[in-house]
Amino acid sequence: MRRPQAERNAIIIRIADLQNEGDVLTGVRLDRAAAGGTASNQSQTSYKYARLRSGRGKTLSNGQKSQYIPLKEIAATEAAIQRGKELVRLQKRLENLSKMLG
Repeated sequence: MRRPQAERNAIIIRIADLQNEGDVLTGVRLDRAAAGGTASNQSQTSYKYARLRSGRGKTLSNGQKSQYIPLKEIAATEAAIQRGKELVRLQKRLENLSKMLG
């Protein structure tokens, strides 16, 4: 097992790397939906539309609860959500290590 101080330093470096990689989204999810209404049957069965949704009692940066994501930005948004999940996990571990170290 690593020494707590060395692990703490590695986590701090990884957090900085994550923040420099690009956008980071925390507390949100990406919902995919099919076209509705009078769209063709093929469009109604393929899930290619996406909406970014905030958690309960929270809002997105634009002040809304949800936001449409264009098709070309879905991959980048999914990557930002993954970075956010990893960032939250690392911050919790860093907090626990800081408590251990005093």
